[in-house]
Amino acid sequence: MSGVDVVVWDFDGVLNVNPGGEVFPWVARLKEDLGIAPASFRRFLNEPGQARDVLKGDADLLARLRRWIEDEGHAIDGKAFLEHWLVSDDRPDDQAVGWLAAHDGRKVIATNNPPSRARYIAERTRAGRLVETVLASGEIGAAKPDPGFFRYVEGWTGVPPNRLLLIDDSADNVAQAARRGWRTFRFAADTRDRLPGILGL
Repeated sequence: MSGVDVVVWDFDGVLNVNPGGEVFPWVARLKEDLGIAPASFRRFLNEPGQARDVLKGDADLLARLRRWIEDEGHAIDGKAFLEHWLVSDDRPDDQAVGWLAAHDGRKVIATNNPPSRARYIAERTRAGRLVETVLASGEIGAAKPDPGFFRYVEGWTGVPPNRLLLIDDSADNVAQAARRGWRTFRFAADTRDRLPGILGL
């Protein structure tokens, strides 16, 4: 893979499967799994500014969960719910993770996630153990496609934009990276089979 020093992998939608494009497919089973109505958790997710605050690190996810649990009167500890969330969201794309493993060069995961999930990815997923680090929006203070996110990755890797390759399923993220001079690959059902060639596998 000539001219690329670091491959920057997105996590959800690339290394982790979103079945049917749905972000939280496990929510439909909350009643069966934890006795919590899915609608209750969806209200939590849809609170104005909630996702933005958590993903940018302006709010602690566990603290927000504990407040929601108390307000709704659910009989579960906040840490237990968060653990259920993290484990339920662990759906590796075995083929993509295989390509990650097969690539010998420098590689990092760069993802829009709060610190708690970034730690889970780094410590408890195969993909996380295959990369140098997991760079997450909740720790950076900016979320893709914010230019600040990409600027941080450039600084952390010490690599100029034209020697970075982003693999991401979001068109907006790919476009912003390209504007900064990154090389990019839009990961999708109709493009994924080209990725081994891009990586030189």
